[in-house]
Amino acid sequence: MLRIKKELEERHMSQSQLARMADVNQVNLNRIVNGKEPAYPNRGKRIAAALDWQGDPNELFEEVNE
Repeated sequence: MLRIKKELEERHMSQSQLARMADVNQVNLNRIVNGKEPAYPNRGKRIAAALDWQGDPNELFEEVNE
């Protein structure tokens, strides 16, 4: 599971909410959350900012244990 998916679950936030907040197409965000598409640098930064992520944005897209 990617860290971003875990963060969404912990925050009780939907992908559509995050997509709107990060100005990312919902289809693309779904593909990113499911590891099927990379979060290119600008998208990754916008997603991290929308989540108020304090670490390196790349950490959101790494595998973590559930």
